[in-house]
Amino acid sequence: MSKLFPLGVFAGVFAAVYYACFVFNYTPYRYYPLNGDISAVDLPRTAGPAMGWFTWIVVGSLAGLVAAAVAYVVPKSASEKIGAVMSWAIPLGVTLWILYVEKHWFLPTPTP
Repeated sequence: MSKLFPLGVFAGVFAAVYYACFVFNYTPYRYYPLNGDISAVDLPRTAGPAMGWFTWIVVGSLAGLVAAAVAYVVPKSASEKIGAVMSWAIPLGVTLWILYVEKHWFLPTPTP
């Protein structure tokens, strides 16, 4: 097994789960930076804006770690069939898709 195979699996699963959390707005916990609070329920508007990004990072990392642990015990013959290059195809594809979907952040705003 390539030493990079579990890392590629981690990156692919992390990217896919992070993007799914973003798209489906899965934020079981929210951070309110104005108060420094972490809450599982929405706080009133007076608490300021909520940040769900931290939850997406944690959920994606946990899913990636579980997948990497499973990939670590995959037999060498199976991991060599997939290859290190192919294991990086998913994170690269998800990254390119996110850049495409979020391209409005990188393009200039048209003036009326």
